[in-house]
Amino acid sequence: MAEIPKRLSPTRETLRELYLKSGNRCSFPACKKALFNVKGVFVGQICHIEAAEPGGARFNSKQTNEQRRHASNLMLMCYDHHVETNDVSKYPVVRMKHIKEEHEKIFSDVVGSMLLSVTDHTTLTEPAFAKNLRKLDDVFNWKTPTKELAESVQELKAMTVKLSTIPIPTRELFLVLVTRGKRGIGVELEVSIPEVQQATNLSSEELRDYFSILVNHGFIFDNGADDFGAQKVGIATLKSGWPVWRDLREFCNKEKVSLSQIICNLDFSVLDN
Repeated sequence: MAEIPKRLSPTRETLRELYLKSGNRCSFPACKKALFNVKGVFVGQICHIEAAEPGGARFNSKQTNEQRRHASNLMLMCYDHHVETNDVSKYPVVRMKHIKEEHEKIFSDVVGSMLLSVTDHTTLTEPAFAKNLRKLDDVFNWKTPTKELAESVQELKAMTVKLSTIPIPTRELFLVLVTRGKRGIGVELEVSIPEVQQATNLSSEELRDYFSILVNHGFIFDNGADDFGAQKVGIATLKSGWPVWRDLREFCNKEKVSLSQIICNLDFSVLDN
């Protein structure tokens, strides 16, 4: 029986490969548009060479659903060129594959060596440390004395160093925890494990592994169960008692900054003037 065409989301591994090979540039020849903006937000488009579903550009009924979401059938483009290349008469499969090949060839040597070697990828990103926290202080109108602000800078720097050693997928999960966290009894932010599991579609084993890393580094802790028996995790404050993640989340909401820029990209400089 023939497989019913169904759009499947690319796997995490596929997305990572596409991002690495993109050079943070649209694949269309001579296009200089970035795929991630200065705030670390992905503003590009994941494009199919042969469409994911019937009726789409260059749909191939002989492909399987897995083949349609494979990296070889996907490329990253800006919105304008994604729309432009939907003109099948000008951009048939052969031409699209050539565009992808030529663009990725620029970065293939670097990416190949990275993928074939054992590398601690947390060492590839240098944290941008906060130096004065004056913007954070101004946004909340705390009027913190200079000496106390300097102490907070040092405390935050130590925490940033710890965060930088956490693998990127685990930082991505931590972003989910901070984003979904709510005030609980005796804790500034907490979130239920069943809620996280349904939101992320991670297995119990995967969650356990991620949580283990975050607990060992002091970012979360077991916070018991609610009245329905659902286990909860609490998000740790700093040693001084500063509920840093609650404040950083509120700061990002006020300033229209992506929290991902801080947690995943380790850019704490956004907190400075």
